[in-house]
Amino acid sequence: MAIVNYQDCAIEIGADQSLLDALLDAGKDIPHGCRAGACQSCLVQVTEGEAPENAQSGLKETQKQQGYILACQCHPQQDIRIETDASTNSYRALVNSKHLESRDVLRLRLDGDFDYRPGQFVNLIRDDGLSRSYSLASVPELDPELEFHIRLHPDGQFSGWAGNELQTGEELEIQGPFGDCFYSVSDKVKPLLLAGIGTGLAPLYGIVRDALQQGHMGPIHLVTGARTSANLYLLKELKSLSSRYPQFSYTPVVLEAPEAVNEPIEGLTVGDLNQVIKDQFSDLSGYAVYLCGSEQRVNSLRRQAFLCGASMKEIFYDLFVPAVSTESA
Repeated sequence: MAIVNYQDCAIEIGADQSLLDALLDAGKDIPHGCRAGACQSCLVQVTEGEAPENAQSGLKETQKQQGYILACQCHPQQDIRIETDASTNSYRALVNSKHLESRDVLRLRLDGDFDYRPGQFVNLIRDDGLSRSYSLASVPELDPELEFHIRLHPDGQFSGWAGNELQTGEELEIQGPFGDCFYSVSDKVKPLLLAGIGTGLAPLYGIVRDALQQGHMGPIHLVTGARTSANLYLLKELKSLSSRYPQFSYTPVVLEAPEAVNEPIEGLTVGDLNQVIKDQFSDLSGYAVYLCGSEQRVNSLRRQAFLCGASMKEIFYDLFVPAVSTESA
């Protein structure tokens, strides 16, 4: 049985326990989120002993060399000493506003001032340490606030609290930013394709506006999917962008054909998002591609984009990994 030395405690780690679970059971306040190794909110540093390689999957080489590990993925076989990651930026931010953007999407704005790139994600941390990762939909040069789009899951531990209990004027801790799914194209006439499902629109909305404000002149195509038209959001904002910028186009896609409505949605396409990409973008050679959404959907879209000719080096993506729990994020 391995022992982890943290702060002033020596904590035994059970045979079936992760390092994160052992620390939490010992009453240690360790930020955590997805428990799947994606959000990196439980990043700690091994200062004595050997850092298990399987707990470093997805980390940068510079982090590995410094002994950083993901506590949720760590099952040490020998004694180690750890410290919490002092290099990760952490901020306190006031909740400025919150409102429902659609029936299951909460638009949350925080008062925060730190460096980030539109499309990156941060960890939002509750006072009790519960953490979830959300992408930034805002653009520093355009927006005075930090904007997040939170999918409201039934029985969601964090999202339910944010939707029902979190009040304007309260504070949240922000950790980050993380991720490399952001606009960085040096060739400003290169065509861009951005595609995502649900609140995968959040980072894509930031990336599109960032590219436009940086003067991108090539065509920018945004394609987002939802089950029904009621699940689509930001329609007015995206229509406004397409009217102001001729190089930008937006295609909303739904699986289920809408019933008769008073205001038809311009450009609405009924079908599967992958098939729409295949039909409308059969040749993606020379494109930069940005994909956001669930892990299964993004991996499927990555394959589709590659088969349509996109270079793997030009496919950027942000996976939305749900919390490993009996409750959703």
